[in-house]
Amino acid sequence: MLVKFLDMIPWMTLRYCLRRQSSPLLRMLVGSDRPRVLEPNEAISIMSDVSEAVHLLEGSSRIREFLRQVLRFQPVPLHSVARSTSLTVPVASALRRELEKRKLLSRKGGIVLTEHGLSLLESIGVRETQIPGLQSGYPFPEWLNPVVEKLDILLSSRPGPDFSLDQSHADTATIAMRAAYLYEHDGIEGKDLLFLGDDDLTSLATITFAKKFGLQLGSVVVLDVDERILEFVEETCVSIGCDIQTHCLDLKYGIPEQLKNSFDTFVTDPPYTVTGLSLFVGRGIEALKPGVGGQCFLSYGSKNPSDSVKIYASITSMGLAIQEVIPEFNSYVGAQIYAGVSNMIRCVTSEGTSALIPEDLSTLYTSSRKQR
Repeated sequence: MLVKFLDMIPWMTLRYCLRRQSSPLLRMLVGSDRPRVLEPNEAISIMSDVSEAVHLLEGSSRIREFLRQVLRFQPVPLHSVARSTSLTVPVASALRRELEKRKLLSRKGGIVLTEHGLSLLESIGVRETQIPGLQSGYPFPEWLNPVVEKLDILLSSRPGPDFSLDQSHADTATIAMRAAYLYEHDGIEGKDLLFLGDDDLTSLATITFAKKFGLQLGSVVVLDVDERILEFVEETCVSIGCDIQTHCLDLKYGIPEQLKNSFDTFVTDPPYTVTGLSLFVGRGIEALKPGVGGQCFLSYGSKNPSDSVKIYASITSMGLAIQEVIPEFNSYVGAQIYAGVSNMIRCVTSEGTSALIPEDLSTLYTSSRKQR
């Protein structure tokens, strides 16, 4: 009878109940051999060891990315996870073998996570979700509509743009897509997030997205020179019951020491000048934790070829590796000088990443450049 009873219950249901300790009876019936919950530092150490074993320069961040892709789409073919993590098939195959050897992966119609693998990811804030993958080209998905509707309500009384600071609000569909894009590229779960200038309120969109889909965030910090923006962010976070830190400061004068080397991801939509981009990206790099794999999500308008060369030269000169550029990803209310759109530029840190802050900051904003 006991065997028949267990056969009637799907294993995923059993595991769901066990992992949340919601059914003492089921725990008694199937045992309690679930792997112990690791501390985050233990999990990172294991992933670093795996990275060294297969000679991956990216360290634990690439192992995390590999395991997370398996979690989202398991059972997944080796070729698919290799493509989505930008690994060659031989390297992905070697990585799979190493992870299998450590009982983090197994094969069941494709690559799947073991209970040990699930436990490792959960310890660093990565959990099973039902969030679909974004389609190639990133058309707006219908499943994001509830997030947009929530943002329309939350942001209805947002402060107006200060054009002297090059502010022009991204629409709510855009900031919802930014949050989804961060999630798609492992920029959210368990990550410490920094928003450098946030008149678009992407921080609130990211928090709303995470609450909607049950994602675990690390710390969330917003830096802005506009006190109105920070007050609105703080008041909104109080109303929806979430934690956030804000700092009113001018990036020309640096960032607080306690914020340096502290974040996994930074998000910015800087002034559309080469000086503005260089300053904001430089401060973002100063705030990132040392090592390979820190992430930068940069929104920036299209420029003429000469300025484009300067922009991308500035990014790469600081040791950021450009992973993807998506034209017209962002839409704005107003900002018609750039046809109301801008590009999304996704970068990661390399071994040689280092901030380069411009010496002359007199042309930081487009308004100051016009005055010269």
